[in-house]
Amino acid sequence: MVMKMNSGKKDNIAVICKYLPAKLSEIIKSASEFGELCEIRLRADMPVSLVFADGKRFITESGRLTLFDSQGLIKISKQEIEEIFRRMCAYSVHSFMDSLTNGFITLDGGSRVGVYGTAVTKDSEITSVRNICGMNIRVSGNFTGIAEPLWESLYKNGAVNTLICGPPSSGKTTLLRDIARLLSDKGRLKVAAVDERRELCGGYLGANTDVLESYPKAKGVEIAVRTLSPEVIICDEIGSVSEIESVTQGMNSGVRFIMSMHCRDSTELVKKPQFAMLRRIGAVEACVFLGGGFRIKEILYETDISGGNSAELLYGGTVRSIQA
Repeated sequence: MVMKMNSGKKDNIAVICKYLPAKLSEIIKSASEFGELCEIRLRADMPVSLVFADGKRFITESGRLTLFDSQGLIKISKQEIEEIFRRMCAYSVHSFMDSLTNGFITLDGGSRVGVYGTAVTKDSEITSVRNICGMNIRVSGNFTGIAEPLWESLYKNGAVNTLICGPPSSGKTTLLRDIARLLSDKGRLKVAAVDERRELCGGYLGANTDVLESYPKAKGVEIAVRTLSPEVIICDEIGSVSEIESVTQGMNSGVRFIMSMHCRDSTELVKKPQFAMLRRIGAVEACVFLGGGFRIKEILYETDISGGNSAELLYGGTVRSIQA
């Protein structure tokens, strides 16, 4: 398994390695085949697992990758996980509690770390998390050029209201980042990126892009529309009613939206109430469906999806693979 190291991802792996135990850090930094690493999964007293676009691997004590959960694998202790967690929080856990109660923290460069342990609740709301026993580190990457096919198919003559759909770790955020760059630099449009989880800002978003970092999406969209006069707003993982209401306000102001949503295919998409709400306000003109490894499976017109007809691909009728 030999993959090309992407410079942006290499930098983000270096950031992550600062928090890992020395042996694990050195193995990951020194192995060129880890360049296309998507996730590092750590569970207390269990083998470390690495997730690539083509599947999961474990690490042997000698630093080799293996498909098999066998003897002689690198494991991580609960004490090590808690130390990694404290380092990521700069030993000020309470400063990160707002995001922790939502299950994650975000590192410099945009890598998101899913964190779990024992939840402390009050009135059915999570107020804090203690006894951290596992984390999933999703490695952010900056792949310039992966949205070029969308430029040719959708955006060459201006922005189009778009939903980027795909399962977790399919590359939605990475694609949104490159779309922002293209619309900003190539299209010379005024772009606002509402980056609630600090993932979009992990790479270059274009000279004409304003980034609202850590703003809740609904409030960020509202502020962008009122104060920044954007032509396009980009945001990740749209879903709540308040977020869709803010999109409605933006649509009424003439703003175009490019958003992402967890969804594997059009059959799954049409069952989502969020899609129905967005379609009703005209916020979906095209849907881009991703497979693994930043692969665009298909681009469909909204009318083809909602009408239940055989969907027409915007290019070629075949799966298209994008090389970073």
